[in-house]
Amino acid sequence: MSSSKTTFFLTLVFIASSSAVNAQKVNAEYGSLYDGGTNTASIFSNEAKVGFDSTTKALFALGYFNDGFNISTEASNITDSASLTSFLGNFNVLDSQSFSSATAAGFFGAGNPNVSEQGVGKDSYIMTLGGIESWANGGSASEIGLFRDSSFGTIPAGAEPTPADYNIKSVSYDSVILGKEYLGEALTGAFAGVTGNIYASQAIGQAVPEPSTYALFLGIFSIGFVYWRKRNAKSASQD
Repeated sequence: MSSSKTTFFLTLVFIASSSAVNAQKVNAEYGSLYDGGTNTASIFSNEAKVGFDSTTKALFALGYFNDGFNISTEASNITDSASLTSFLGNFNVLDSQSFSSATAAGFFGAGNPNVSEQGVGKDSYIMTLGGIESWANGGSASEIGLFRDSSFGTIPAGAEPTPADYNIKSVSYDSVILGKEYLGEALTGAFAGVTGNIYASQAIGQAVPEPSTYALFLGIFSIGFVYWRKRNAKSASQD
């Protein structure tokens, strides 16, 4: 190889390395929050309201969904591992961490990673997956929770060398897509005397029926009721 070609090759390597080192970053601060002013904390738990920790295993994830993905409709269709895997396949993970590093049961204050710029301008969501500790095992999770708050805004563009701040910790979430919200709970253990807003996940397979499904159930019930009345009337006339 000639010296000029060698120099050109080394320059390309340097540029590629510099781009990797200086990639645009976002300081995504997510997780539980304790508000000293109101003495309230946000807690994440399983369906039985047991806070996630190293014993009650779960994964905490931050991310956004693919364009055109109907989140509410698809969330209602999660009934088994296959449908869960399909749902998770449309969720782009910015960061995920195990609740094994939780400060206290259900209180996750460790999520403060620098993540590479992606999903700029999209809505971000907080997801909990019970029974697992790695995103690679997401399809085998036993429970799922999905939460968002309007105060999150959208994912900002990254920056370097100092990452752009994106603080989305909150004591409450105004959108519970999967799971359940329990406000003003009296906490125990490490948070005795503190009020907790608990965000519980739900067991896989407990999807919320679509309105059309309710209509179908009502129709079947109505037909059955009419048949029951006719049968009773016939029996009464024969007595």
